[in-house]
Amino acid sequence: MPSQERQQLSFHRRTQRVVIAHEADIFCRGLHSLLATSEGFEVLAEVNSCTALLEIVATTTVDTVLIDCMLADGDCIELTRRLNEAPSPPHVVLLASRINDELLLRALLNGASGYLTKDTPGHQVLACLEGLRKGELALTPHVASAAIRLLIWECYRLAATFSATTSATGPAIALDQTQAGTPQHRSEPASTETRRPAALPHLTEQEQKILRLLRLGLSNKQIAARLSISPYTVGKHVQHILRKLGASNRTQAASHTSFEGPQVRDEQ
Repeated sequence: MPSQERQQLSFHRRTQRVVIAHEADIFCRGLHSLLATSEGFEVLAEVNSCTALLEIVATTTVDTVLIDCMLADGDCIELTRRLNEAPSPPHVVLLASRINDELLLRALLNGASGYLTKDTPGHQVLACLEGLRKGELALTPHVASAAIRLLIWECYRLAATFSATTSATGPAIALDQTQAGTPQHRSEPASTETRRPAALPHLTEQEQKILRLLRLGLSNKQIAARLSISPYTVGKHVQHILRKLGASNRTQAASHTSFEGPQVRDEQ
């Protein structure tokens, strides 16, 4: 990315200045200690909210921000977008408890510079963050392999979508076999109605909220705590969402909304 290339020039000549955003997470606290005692890193601050992180980035030169995906006051993907819009955008590395396919793909497509799971050994964390100096992504081999698989899948999905659209609309011109390759235009174009993809089923406001949290990899219990409803109620909503989207599981439902329409929007 251009912003990363700009920062890379000064990155080589000084300590990597880091801000960690988390909510009393044990891994993040250990990460602070690791970086504070490692050469080449300076931990500027620890914050527990998206708002505090944005304020620091707006007023201080920050090279890298490490963001716990479980911050309660915002969507880590939306936060990544906003950080990349800063005048001097930092490298954004997300910290997650595990590899969540949907979250990983969305993070990379929205400008994240890395994705680390909380079981990553300290020496690998340092190596990944050092790699940012060379313009590399902060990914362990295991996460990088998952990212490549997801990006290849996304390419196939886009190709299949394009192929299906082309088949539905038909070729723009047809060859007249009696006139040695002279093209003849069809007399009537295909109806524009047939070219539109089918609209997504209507989801209620509560279902949209739950689906947004599903995309972050939260369990029914975690979603219930966020929305102040019972896990049983969450489960019923999830069943309705799967039925409306024609999905067989939560992962398919999350992928459906992220890739195929504006029906579900991230809350600001």
